[in-house]
Amino acid sequence: MNKFDDLMKTFRSILLRITEVLGLFVALIVLIYLLLGEDSGQFVVGVVGNLALLITAITPQTLIAIALVLGLYLAIGARRPKD
Repeated sequence: MNKFDDLMKTFRSILLRITEVLGLFVALIVLIYLLLGEDSGQFVVGVVGNLALLITAITPQTLIAIALVLGLYLAIGARRPKD
């Protein structure tokens, strides 16, 4: 079981690292759009357009649901005994 736990910890750390890198990539694309505007290219304009659609699709109810799920995750994680 320890091998499985180690494998899951490794998988989780790799997944978190990939998520961080992709988040920075999107932030870089938005920065390029802010610097160059509409002339920044079709890909950059498409990514910024998709982000704008995502932001308009998120309603206050969605934000509350996300906050509740995050709060439950943190509350359950705080009760879990540390190894």
